[in-house]
Amino acid sequence: MYTLSFEENPKPTDMEILSKGIMSYAATQRSLPPIETFAYYLRDEQDNIIGGCSGAIFYGCVYIDQLWLSEPLRGQGCGTKLMQAALAYGKEKGCTFATVNTMDWEALGFYQKLGFEVEPARTGFMKDSIFYFLRKDFA
Repeated sequence: MYTLSFEENPKPTDMEILSKGIMSYAATQRSLPPIETFAYYLRDEQDNIIGGCSGAIFYGCVYIDQLWLSEPLRGQGCGTKLMQAALAYGKEKGCTFATVNTMDWEALGFYQKLGFEVEPARTGFMKDSIFYFLRKDFA
């Protein structure tokens, strides 16, 4: 017997149970290594996070999940440095490509300048927003 429950902001420890289950299944089905998460941060003199990016290494891909910079840092090359660090880390880990997602009003042009190409685009979001899936193959 089981019950179905809903949590709007689930605890990280509970989410980790799901991740471990997926990784265990991947290991039994394809002998794939566990998913590894990472983050790079920019910190000010007081050690406050003022920017950063995070993602995961999984099955030969480096996935950039989040990239954020505080307003004063934007347009100064900080985002490029963060992305370059994440991409280098992916290559170091043996990844053959990188992926990132963005909305049309976020950073599509920024990622394209870094060599990412649009795979599919998904429409139907609120206020006519478009969600882009991007990919960059490593040479």
